[in-house]
Order: sequence, then C-alpha cells, then structure tokens
Amino acid sequence: MPELPDLVHIVKTLGPAVEGRRISHSTVKNPIVLRVLVPGDFPDLVAGKTIVSLLRHGPFLKFNLGDLDLVMHLMLAGRLRLSGPGERALAATAFSFELEEGLSLHYGDEKSMGKVYLGPAGSFEAIPGYLTQGIDVTSPAFTFEAFNELILKKRCQARVFIMDQTCLSAIGNAYADEILFEAKIHPKAPCYSLGPDRRRALYDAVKSVLTWGIEEVAKAGLPLEDKARDHMRVRGRAGENCPRCGQTIRRTGVLGFDSFFCPSCQPDLTGRGLDWTKLSRK
Repeated sequence: MPELPDLVHIVKTLGPAVEGRRISHSTVKNPIVLRVLVPGDFPDLVAGKTIVSLLRHGPFLKFNLGDLDLVMHLMLAGRLRLSGPGERALAATAFSFELEEGLSLHYGDEKSMGKVYLGPAGSFEAIPGYLTQGIDVTSPAFTFEAFNELILKKRCQARVFIMDQTCLSAIGNAYADEILFEAKIHPKAPCYSLGPDRRRALYDAVKSVLTWGIEEVAKAGLPLEDKARDHMRVRGRAGENCPRCGQTIRRTGVLGFDSFFCPSCQPDLTGRGLDWTKLSRK
C-alpha cells in the first residue's frame, strides 16, 4: 500500500509531468474501481478535460480537471504508471488516460480494492474519509500542542492512535512501526501511560521519521508503481537483528494488523504482556 512518503513522491514526480495536459480519451477495462458521482459515462466525462493540478489530501490523490475532481484512494494495490509511446501499461490496468504528446497515464489494481471517484470540483461529501481527515502531519498545523491535545484524550494503544486518520493524516502500517521504533515506544502501550517526555518523543518521531521516509523514497528513485521499503529498520524484519541493539525484531498483532518492533528498545512497560526478549527467535 502506498503510504504518505510514497504519495508525496508520486505528486512531486507525476504532477509536473501531467499538469496542463489534455486528456484526449480514456479506456476503461475494469470499471469496478470507479465511482462516477455525476451523470454520464466515465470516458465521455473526462475526454477533452485538462489536468489542472495534482494534490495530496491525506491518503487521497486529487486530480483537478476544471469543473471535475478525480480523487484516488489507492488502498492496498492501486498503482499508477506514466508511459510514453510504445511503453507498456500496468498489469491489471483498470483504466488509462491518453494525454498529449503520446503520454499515457495508467491506473492498475490487481485486487480491485482501490477507489477512484469522479465528481464535481470541490464537492467531497460522497467520498468516505475525505472530509474527516485529521491534522496533516506534514503541515505547519501539526504542532506539539495540537498533537498533545489529541493524545491526551485517547485511551487506545499508541499504534492505534497514530494510525487514526481522524486524528493524524495519514500514517500507514509501515511508518507507524518505524515511528514507534524511533520513539522507543511499544506498539501496544496505552496512550494514557505515556508521560510528557514520551509524548514529546512520539511527536518528534512522527516528524523525523516521515521526513526521513520522504527523503529515502525520493533517493530510491523507483518507478511510480513501486514501493521503496529497503530503508525500513523494523517493518517486515521479524527474526532479524535490531539495528540499534541487536535484539531480535518481533511481530505482533494490533487490531488485526501486523506490527513489527524491538522488544528491547520498545519494552512493554505495563507488565501485562509477554516478555519477548525471553522467547525463542522462532
């Protein structure tokens, strides 16, 4: 799933390439991902439109087409590719835009889980989650004071809180693990158990890890459809040695999601959980 640093990279890379370009026509191969919120057929509605801008709003990508907005939520497997003349489309392409100068923009989704909404510009009421996004964690509004006010109201686990998009917009599974590792906080630590210093450490980790992630994704320079994950320190590394202390990285479940952590750097201070440091690596 593309996460915030991936989406930032997509906007910075794809935006300058498509903004100002006219859509000559569109081909739809898998309409299941489309939600057309205005009367008409998707190909007819977008034909002749110019891509005015591409912006990110939380986990959403918004292409403004003048009087229409095309909003994408890539979900688990949605991917984008910009191809030139003679270059191939994506596997499982759901739809494509043919642009000027022989360029094509493809949306592929092998699991058909993504959602693509076409509706009136500036009208987002029919898009689940769009209007309920919390503070953008890359914006000036994400201050420690705002963060502290939010977390003090929560009794859920730390990982659940930082992934709550109605509070913080928008941290995904991979970077949630990296943020908690940086802050040395166990993923299941209750928010109410975090004192002022640990709340500050968590806030600082959100900012520093996402800045680091954005830089690493840009540095990797992968095609738009590929996720850069080689820089991850704990995510997906169960059974490997912690890069900080050498302890074995573990995997646990938090609200049905896999979470990776170091039991030495991120101890369970509640005393109610397993002592992972004494369990077999296997």
